[in-house]
Amino acid sequence: MTYGDATGFTAYFTARAKTLAVSWDTTAINAALLVASEWIDGVYGALFVGRKTAGFTQEREWPRIGAVAKDRGEYGDYYTFPDATIPDQVKNATYEAAYRQLTTPGSLLLDYTPAKYKKVAIDGAINVEYSQFSNSVEIQTKFSIIDTILTPLLDSAQMSGLSGSMSRV
Repeated sequence: MTYGDATGFTAYFTARAKTLAVSWDTTAINAALLVASEWIDGVYGALFVGRKTAGFTQEREWPRIGAVAKDRGEYGDYYTFPDATIPDQVKNATYEAAYRQLTTPGSLLLDYTPAKYKKVAIDGAINVEYSQFSNSVEIQTKFSIIDTILTPLLDSAQMSGLSGSMSRV
């Protein structure tokens, strides 16, 4: 199961005046939508409000029971979704992710092999070894447009505007 379909993908980008490669036939688009749907679930799944309609064994994070979207307007109202609904925001975010997968295959989930250690020595008195990144979250690919599309559907209490780590010196 994927969020959206090849017809919706084509319509989404046609409306935005983006040219789609001739080689992106229905088979290629559907494969990219599958990868993108899995990526959306992996990156954002724990942040979606509500719970899966069919329970833990449900393949995708959507549809959901108790899903809401926060209105970005002045009053900050919440809107609920029917239990069997997959919001357009989820489909549109999946189209954006699938476009990136088609344009640069594998770009959604890059493998990363960190350099084992970096060394710093100061006048021979101090010798420090450190890892460049403290955790894999710091090096994950981010797409601002996808974050923007999905923000109304995410549990803001679980989100943080900061990433990385710090320590007192």
